[in-house]
Amino acid sequence: MTLNKPLVILDTTVFISAYLSSNPDSSPNKIISLWQRGDFLLIVTPQLLKELVTVLERKKVNFRTIIELTKIIKRIAVIKEGIYQTNYLDKIDSKDNIFLSACYESKADYLVSLDKHLLNLKHFHNTLIFNPQSFLNQLNQKPL
Repeated sequence: MTLNKPLVILDTTVFISAYLSSNPDSSPNKIISLWQRGDFLLIVTPQLLKELVTVLERKKVNFRTIIELTKIIKRIAVIKEGIYQTNYLDKIDSKDNIFLSACYESKADYLVSLDKHLLNLKHFHNTLIFNPQSFLNQLNQKPL
């Protein structure tokens, strides 16, 4: 961990769930709030940001919301170059490899996802992979 704050990668599914949810108390919404409050450091790569914008547009999230989110990400997230590539999940879901590559490159503590292919891994190198509620439980156990 850096600066005693966990390094965290959020799968696109977490952002989508948060932005499409009508429940402000959902686990994905709580995670977005904790990130914006500074409880953990969000890690992004150009590939992750492109994927996020593409999926938000496909899900018809308001364009202004997408612009504001990308501004916030660029201002307060830790942006890595995205130079690593992995083909670990080529036989399952090759689109998920960008998240694993980012985990490896950043040495992230956590990857938070709703994707069963990623969740079934449980970890990748030293990155623990949790669903949103399990991640929140983990954060509550660790002093921040």
